[in-house]
Amino acid sequence: MLLSSIEIQGFKSFADKTVLKFGKGITAVVGPNGSGKSNISDAVRWVLGEQSTKSLRGQSMEDVIFGGTETRRPHGFCEVTLNINNTDRSLNFDNDFVAITRRYYRSHESEYAINGVNVRLKDIHELFMDTGLGRDGYSMIGQGKIDTIISSKSGERRDIFEEAAGISKYRYRKIEAERKLNAAEDNLLRLHDILDELQSRVGPLAEQSRKAEKFLQLAEQKKELEIGLWLYTLNNSKEALRNQESKIAAAQLSYREMEQALEEFDRKTEQNTAYFARLTSDIEGERLLISSTNEEIVKQSGEITVLENNINYNNETIGRLNDEKLSLGRSDSEALAEIEEKQVKISEKENERNALEEKLHSLENELSQLLSNSDSISRQIESQIRALNLLSAESADMRVAMVTADTAIEEINGRGQNSKEQINQYTAEVEKLDGEFNETDELLSKIEELIESNTNTIKGYELRLASKMQSADALKQELESLNLDIEAKRRRVQILKELENNMEGFGHAVKEVMKQADLGLLKGICGPVSKLIKVDKEYTIAIETALAAAIQNVITETEADAKRAINYLKNSKGGRATFLPVATIEAREFKEHGFESMFGFVGIASDLVECDDKYRDIIKYLLGGAIVAEDIDSAATIAKKFGYRIKIVTLDGQVINPGGSLTGGSLVKNAGILSRTSDIEKMEEDIKESVKKAEELDQKLTQATEAVAVVEADITASKAELTTANEDKIRALAELKRIDDLRNNLKSALKQLCDEQSSNKEKLEKLKQQSVESALKIAELDAKKTE
Repeated sequence: MLLSSIEIQGFKSFADKTVLKFGKGITAVVGPNGSGKSNISDAVRWVLGEQSTKSLRGQSMEDVIFGGTETRRPHGFCEVTLNINNTDRSLNFDNDFVAITRRYYRSHESEYAINGVNVRLKDIHELFMDTGLGRDGYSMIGQGKIDTIISSKSGERRDIFEEAAGISKYRYRKIEAERKLNAAEDNLLRLHDILDELQSRVGPLAEQSRKAEKFLQLAEQKKELEIGLWLYTLNNSKEALRNQESKIAAAQLSYREMEQALEEFDRKTEQNTAYFARLTSDIEGERLLISSTNEEIVKQSGEITVLENNINYNNETIGRLNDEKLSLGRSDSEALAEIEEKQVKISEKENERNALEEKLHSLENELSQLLSNSDSISRQIESQIRALNLLSAESADMRVAMVTADTAIEEINGRGQNSKEQINQYTAEVEKLDGEFNETDELLSKIEELIESNTNTIKGYELRLASKMQSADALKQELESLNLDIEAKRRRVQILKELENNMEGFGHAVKEVMKQADLGLLKGICGPVSKLIKVDKEYTIAIETALAAAIQNVITETEADAKRAINYLKNSKGGRATFLPVATIEAREFKEHGFESMFGFVGIASDLVECDDKYRDIIKYLLGGAIVAEDIDSAATIAKKFGYRIKIVTLDGQVINPGGSLTGGSLVKNAGILSRTSDIEKMEEDIKESVKKAEELDQKLTQATEAVAVVEADITASKAELTTANEDKIRALAELKRIDDLRNNLKSALKQLCDEQSSNKEKLEKLKQQSVESALKIAELDAKKTE
């Protein structure tokens, strides 16, 4: 065996991983004080399992981990590996090289490994025994070690010599063997105690074994019958389920048909609503068309009236012009007649002149001058007549123009008055329509707000409905689970009552005695111990264990009653039973004291049992010498304190018998007989509470179902309001469009009237100017005509 190398990482001053290799011969490590030379030997001692921090020159095991410097952080673990050449098989390990590794963490966890495989510290100790390389071996001699060896006791020096002699392994094995032998002797003693305890139970256990076998047979038959019953019930349930499924399928089909019919009805309703909206819109369009047509008719009627007035005026003008023409015609005839008359006079004058020529020859010059003057006057007359005709024609034209202008002015004034009335009417109607439009718009806003409110309300109701339904489902599931639990508890109570009535778990003899007592054939039988006492649930196992087989003992009134029962069992070969006469059994008082203050003490077993006063001595007789402790450790402490003179039972059924023997393990066969009655009572109380809770849950479920129905009714009402609001919205939109179209048409007609009125004002000014000019011209022409 040769130490080949040491690998050190994070151990004391070795922050980085360091490998120290050793060859054959002597290897010396030289350095000043404080350089860490001793840390190498500490690492070797540590990896071999040294547990003393004092030997490692530290205060705690964490001191072996590199603690860090100003420039380097501390490590979280340290590790040392010892590599050994084992080609000579000095170590009892089938490998040429052995690597011993120890790793320690700051979390106080330690690991050992041999060739990378985790092992126990014990394995490493056994590996290096008798090699001198163990943690207590002589191969590592440090400062003061020789003085310690010389000054140590002979027994301590003996360990070193035994290590050197190679017999420490055998001494260790001897100690280990002796320890195991002592443990085996203790176990053997316990086995003897258990054997003694069990030998007394062999007879009853054999009887109970036969009963158990019969019980298993009957249980198997019962199981088969129950399986058959369940199969029968299952088949019936399946048939009922199939019937219900077919009914559900038919109901679902009917539901789908009704749903489809409802959807078709909703679709037709929507179509009718849309058709109604279109009809409303078309009616409003027709009303607008009728209104515009009426306006056009009024407009055309006005134009017709104007044209009729123009025609009448023109007819009057034509008549006047014809009259003037006739008048002018008459003036021409008079002028011609006058001319003819003058021509006649001229002829007469000429004749007279001719006559006077002869007569007044001397006046020829004067006559010539007169003739010359007559020609000049005739030309002047003709010129004046032509000028007068021109003036008369121009005056007539001016009069026609003036009359036309006046007529047009009157017409324009009339039309302007009508236009003003129409403008006022249209303005009033536009203002009225504006008011109706604003009211309708406000109504539409309110309807939209109502729709939004109803939508939000429906969403809120739907959330409430989901919550209510979820609560109802949860209550329903809880109620179903509670009902199943109640049913299971009732079945359990029924089974326990049947077991109690059939006295399951009791011996055959006890059953026979109680049967005869119930029939009145045996007198003075009070009953088994288990049926005459009452124990709290937490002490039941301890009392059953303390009573053991005595829990089936039968209590009688007198000794004679017990003898009669024994004779009956003897004659009927009904088995054996123990009887406890009330009149003869004396109480066994507990004589030990001082255990009340000890840790884990619960109480004297007889004090933890409730019974009738006349049975108190019997209970003290059966349990007076036993106490109850919390656990086996407390029981062991109390037993040791009192020299193993008393019987101690733990709450979980473990027993320390007088003399120090221990009895324990799983529960005994009689376990449950005592607690059966209390279990029945507790289950019946639980059933009552569960039934009360089920009734409360059923009431809550009814309330939750009613709440769901209320929310569904609220949703239905809100949806109806939403549908009504949507219909109102459609009507409001149609009304808004109708009012807006009518208002636009009125505004267009109003604008046209205003434009026409402005145009008529310009025409009126021109016509008035034209009338004034015509009047001035007529006056001027009349003056000229007068001239």
